[in-house]
Amino acid sequence: MNVILNFILYFLIFTIIHSALATDYIKTKARRLLGDRFRFYRIIYTLISILTFAPAFLVWIKYSGSTPVVYSISQWAFPLIILARVLGLGIFAYASYQTDILAFTGLKQTHEKSKLITNGAYGIARHPLYASGILLLVTKMEMSRLDLIAVLLVSIYLIIGAYIEERRLLSIFGDEYRRYRQQVSMFIPVKWVKKQTAKLL
Repeated sequence: MNVILNFILYFLIFTIIHSALATDYIKTKARRLLGDRFRFYRIIYTLISILTFAPAFLVWIKYSGSTPVVYSISQWAFPLIILARVLGLGIFAYASYQTDILAFTGLKQTHEKSKLITNGAYGIARHPLYASGILLLVTKMEMSRLDLIAVLLVSIYLIIGAYIEERRLLSIFGDEYRRYRQQVSMFIPVKWVKKQTAKLL
């Protein structure tokens, strides 16, 4: 089978399983089934996500160079790409620190009530983890056909995930999240840049 179709098939399997396990319906069923052990649901979810994404990722890494090159960024732009990638990694690391990535993945058990983070990386964009992830994906110096399809599919999935997350956060935090949404941009930090520019003028 064509490697691109292979990647798409594996990625679709991942998205179906990953999305299904994140629904309230499945979580409710799991809570009834697991009882006290439901506290391990997050780590189980993370492990299943890694295992189901692995086939698509391995196809992408192994066969990326076997498909035709779609575009290659000129060498003069290399410093700008490096700067963008360093920025993306920095925002990703900072946002991971703010959200306590160990608790997020289930590696650390916590009983603390969820709170809305609106400062730091989350004061720049409402979804800094997704935004920085997409930035790192699209700043590849050379894109093969498989790279381009993979980047598009992963980026679209992250964007859809962000919109679903917005609905969940609205149901949890209500007006507090509505105010936050008015003040901070979703992915591209337009509102943050305007604020910083206004401070300098």
